[in-house]
Amino acid sequence: MSQVHKEQLTAVDNALPNRTSLDVEIFGMEGIPEDIIQSHNQRVIAQFHKAEAERQAATGNPPPGASSGGQPAKKPKLEAASDLKKRLAEHKAKRAEIRTGGSSGEGTPVGAGQSVQTPSGFVSTACLRFMFTNRY
Repeated sequence: MSQVHKEQLTAVDNALPNRTSLDVEIFGMEGIPEDIIQSHNQRVIAQFHKAEAERQAATGNPPPGASSGGQPAKKPKLEAASDLKKRLAEHKAKRAEIRTGGSSGEGTPVGAGQSVQTPSGFVSTACLRFMFTNRY
């Protein structure tokens, strides 16, 4: 105050009753007394918890980790090792059947970028689209 405005500061106008002292020098976040930081953090945390409680009451959602309606939390589905091995063997057999040219059990439509086997060779789907739209 004395360097910039060439005035002597004797009191802080509109200050809180416990913050009227001129002894504290704060530059940015440095110099803030620890008790003020702690009280600020506690106030912010209390406001957060209050807002969360109001939100949970308004939406009807339970707090995280709490079971809804007094029911226990769902148990994860666990399969026995023998069931897993059986499913894996079925999957491998199905994949092997597809690789050897067997039927996959369902008609697979031709998608973009795939080809259709014709007696004269392969025809791309783009060519088929052109032929059907232009009635070639």
